[in-house]
Amino acid sequence: MTNVRRLVEQDKVFALFQTLGTANNLAIWDYANQQKVPQVYVATGGTEFGADPAKHPYTIGWQPDYTSEGKVYANFLKTEKPNGKVAILYQNDSFGKTLKQAFEDGIKGSQIKVVASESYEVTDPTVTSQIRKLASSGADVFLNITTPKFGAQAIAGVAKSGWKPLHILNNVSASKSLVLKPVGLSAAKGIVSEEYFKDPEDPTWASDAAMREYKTAMKKYSPKGNPDEPFSAYGYAVASTLVQALKNMKEPTRDSFMDAVKNMDVQIPLLLPGVKIQTAPDDYYPIEAMQIMRFDGQNWKREGKVVDTTTLSAQ
Repeated sequence: MTNVRRLVEQDKVFALFQTLGTANNLAIWDYANQQKVPQVYVATGGTEFGADPAKHPYTIGWQPDYTSEGKVYANFLKTEKPNGKVAILYQNDSFGKTLKQAFEDGIKGSQIKVVASESYEVTDPTVTSQIRKLASSGADVFLNITTPKFGAQAIAGVAKSGWKPLHILNNVSASKSLVLKPVGLSAAKGIVSEEYFKDPEDPTWASDAAMREYKTAMKKYSPKGNPDEPFSAYGYAVASTLVQALKNMKEPTRDSFMDAVKNMDVQIPLLLPGVKIQTAPDDYYPIEAMQIMRFDGQNWKREGKVVDTTTLSAQ
C-alpha cells in the first residue's frame, strides 16, 4: 500500500495492471478509486472486483470470478454424478469461501450433498490431516479449492490414501508443470477442472495462428520462460486485452482509458472459441464463460461445450 501511495502521489502511475491477489487488491482499491487511478484486470477471481462498479468504478477483474467457477462445477456434477456425496477442501479466505459457497448454491435442489468440509490457512505447512478426514467421510467427489502448493499436497494425499473420488480441482491449481508434474502425472489422472484460454500443450492448437504468435513472442521476449506453462499464456492473453483497451482509448487520459475498459466486446485470439471479453458500465466481469477439462494422464482434454455462466440458473 505504501509503495502504491508513493507512486500515485508522485503522479508516476497511469494505471495499475494485474496486481496480484484478493487481499492485496482489497487493501489498495479504496485508495486507487479515491485517486481515480485505474486498477485494471486484477490477478484474482475475487467476486468483489465486479460486484459494485458504481462504488469502485476504477477497479475491474479479468479472469472468471470464483462464483462463476463454482457454478460451472455444480452444473457439471449434476450430469456427471447427480447423486454425488462431496467432500470439500478450501482455503480459509475470500477465495476459498466464495468458490465453496457458489458451488453449494449451485447444487441446491439436486440430489448432490456436501458431506464434509475442511479448511486450511495459507500459513499451514501441510493439509495432510484435512485430507485424511475427508478421505474417511464416505464422499465420492472431492472439490479441491486450493492454491498450487496445497493443491499438489492434496493430490498426493488423495493418491496415498487409496481414496478414489471424482476429483475436481479449481483452475488456480490446474497447472501441469507447477502442480501435476511435481506430484506425478499418474496421480492426477482423471482430475477435472475448467479452462477459458487455449492450453499451450494441447495439440489442437499446434497450428493455431494465435498460439504460434504467442510462442514466437515468448521465444523472443522471454527465452528463459516456459511457453507451455499456462500462467505464461494467461499473462499473454490478459496483456492482449490491455493492448486492445489502449487502442480503443479516444484520448490518453485515465477516464478515457476506463471508458474503453468498461465498454468492450472483443474476441482475444488466445481465449477459447466462444469465450469473449465483454464488459459494460454495469458489468465488470470480463470473462464469464469456460469449459470443463479432464486430465488424461498426459494432458488436459476439453469436454462438452463452453458454458456461459450467465445462463445458469441462480439459487
